[in-house]
Amino acid sequence: MEKIQLIYNPYSGTRKFRYLLDYTIKTFRKQGYEIHPYRTSTPEDFGKFIMRKDCQDYQGVIIAGGDGSVNLAVNALLQEKRDIPLGIIPAGTANDFATYLGIPLDLRKAISSLSLMRTRRVDVGSVNRCYFINVCSGGLLTNISQKVGLEWKNSLGKIAYYLKGMQELPNFRSMKLRITSPQGNITEDFYFFLVFNGGGAGGFTKLGGPAAVDDGKLDFVGLKAVNLTQLPIIFPKFILGEHIKDKRVIYFQTSNLSIERLEEDNSNPDTDVDGEKGPDYPLHISVLPRRLKVITPS
Repeated sequence: MEKIQLIYNPYSGTRKFRYLLDYTIKTFRKQGYEIHPYRTSTPEDFGKFIMRKDCQDYQGVIIAGGDGSVNLAVNALLQEKRDIPLGIIPAGTANDFATYLGIPLDLRKAISSLSLMRTRRVDVGSVNRCYFINVCSGGLLTNISQKVGLEWKNSLGKIAYYLKGMQELPNFRSMKLRITSPQGNITEDFYFFLVFNGGGAGGFTKLGGPAAVDDGKLDFVGLKAVNLTQLPIIFPKFILGEHIKDKRVIYFQTSNLSIERLEEDNSNPDTDVDGEKGPDYPLHISVLPRRLKVITPS
């Protein structure tokens, strides 16, 4: 019987997955796979286990957690150059990448679909020697997920992010960026930018136009600095996918780009990578086409 490593965080998201451990083991066993569960005690455990030598003896790794947990696992897989299929049980607060792969948010349905062990290859983003599967961002609301406490995340879900974001708005300033890519050079004042892999990020599912996780491209979306009173008008466009045609928004697809901060004011300096603190500027971002093998429903 082939072995599958399951790495799970019992306190992730709504904490429901810990009650489905037996269900997961039984479901995979029916398909001829033996689940080896590994319970994490710290977020870093997701990566530490994958770096162990015996990890290469498994036919797949399943992560039960959110985008942040998946990011740690992906970084470990790529750093160790291990081409092991990765599956995601969307048990976290933010599950954007799993959603874009078509994995059901209902945990039982997700487990059943993953047990069939169908695989495909997807792109991965690289920024300053680390990897991301979903998004690298900077500016307004960027570090909200880092500031929201665990209890808030578990009890309110993504609503906690939005509430914290509203609290942060009065203190935010725009940032002057120079963006260099094969598509051209841009110098502009921005409120925020997102560089993402696939169609969406941050709960917004229609951020990219023809974006896909295996098209060999990354999508850039940046909101220019506007009067804050215009934000309630602009943000609904991001939800509906109508922002791309707005003159206050810059959108393009690329295989690589660099982002440099130009002003001396170092307020709001943080970047974010898949919900965790990202690297310092300047950012050197590129796509690694079809670098990661993932387990998908179809």
